[in-house]
Amino acid sequence: MWTYEVDVNWKEGKIGEMLSEGKPTVEVATPPEFGGPNGIWTPEDLITSSVATCIMTSALFFFNRSKIGLEGYKSKAVGTLEKTSKGLVMTEIKVTALIKLVDASQADAAVKAMEQAEKTCPLSNSLTCPVTLNVEITNS
Repeated sequence: MWTYEVDVNWKEGKIGEMLSEGKPTVEVATPPEFGGPNGIWTPEDLITSSVATCIMTSALFFFNRSKIGLEGYKSKAVGTLEKTSKGLVMTEIKVTALIKLVDASQADAAVKAMEQAEKTCPLSNSLTCPVTLNVEITNS
């Protein structure tokens, strides 16, 4: 079992800060759609980016284990928040990963590694909304 401790402190208006020992402070706020300021990380941004980051770090594990030559990794994630009968709910997170390989012959193995990463990502597995992964592979 592992635990992760975070403190969240209100600063003013609809702005707070997120802290964890030994890590930089992150300013957080209500989304602009709900009266918060622009330019500050929101809970919706954080959950979307957390899923994308979890998939990336899981993929790095599987790439390393399978000895896949990785030259680059970028991803874009889009989280959708909708009003439902339960209230506001994240209804989907779509992640598109752009993988650049050293050797094109490893493309199938890279796709398999990405599928394993999405399947084993603890954050994806903890959410009730679907997480969709699209993988695009290129080589140098």
